[in-house]
Amino acid sequence: MAERKKNNINQLSTRMVRNNDIFCCLLINQTNQSIRVIDFRGGNFQLKHNYLERILLADGMRKIFTLIERDDMSGWGRVGYHREGTIPGYYKRSDAYIMARIYDDDWEGIRDIEDQPERKNILNEAKILGNDLTNLKASGLNAEHVAAEEVTDLLKNEFARLAKKASTAKKTRGAKTAGNKETRKTSFSQVIEDPIFPQFSRETESHFFICSNRRTKQINLFGAEYQGCFGNAKMDLFFKPKTKADLAIARHGLNSFIDWLEVIGAVAIFSLVRADDLETNALFFSAGFRNTGWMHRQLMTREGPVDQILWTKKLTV
Repeated sequence: MAERKKNNINQLSTRMVRNNDIFCCLLINQTNQSIRVIDFRGGNFQLKHNYLERILLADGMRKIFTLIERDDMSGWGRVGYHREGTIPGYYKRSDAYIMARIYDDDWEGIRDIEDQPERKNILNEAKILGNDLTNLKASGLNAEHVAAEEVTDLLKNEFARLAKKASTAKKTRGAKTAGNKETRKTSFSQVIEDPIFPQFSRETESHFFICSNRRTKQINLFGAEYQGCFGNAKMDLFFKPKTKADLAIARHGLNSFIDWLEVIGAVAIFSLVRADDLETNALFFSAGFRNTGWMHRQLMTREGPVDQILWTKKLTV
């Protein structure tokens, strides 16, 4: 039976399937209407595909994807799945290949999408800004690992600092401050979710790292979903960097967190970033990550499905 934590938009529900024909685990993401398949190589691909399509229709999903080793790529390809990326060292000694199939009515497939100018422009802009960030100097910053139970209070304090700063700026301009309380309430509502960052895998450890400006008290929070058995970690950051000060803090925190993860055994780090988030994509590029994939229509937003760019970094074993 699937288990799902109530009122938690980040929590995946898990469904184990084991019979004479199929052996796999399904991670169902209701928010993004997607299913990730963890394949234990039980049963042939056509039987898996038929079963997955039945689940997709019954649960109202719109995308199925799986992370597999190279040997299984052709089997998934035969039943209509396309490669969306690679995570080097995901299985410690071998790479993970992402194969996906999208069922949106208006989806026309990914044929020749790598040659589309818009996609190239997005990556080029991220790399140009990322190169500029390598020369960005940061001073007075402190980065450290924090316990999960500390995270909510740290973020609550940061939202309060931001709200106070915004209120002061409005008063300086002589603008009305009505509506600020509702804005703060809405913004902080995302903090109380557990886990704070979108879940990707099962049987993982959550680690949190915070980078703060000792003078202004500004912070940014990083999270890692770490699979100790393979040594891979999916990284996220809470506040999207916008200004040079934001980017300086985020870059210092990101590099410090990478060093910390390497010490505990991580050999492969990856992140999925919205394709329309220039600053965050540039941030990962500046920290030595490579673009090794493009997850099509991976997120569901108010504006519709949004792509994510896959950034990966393989550490020295």
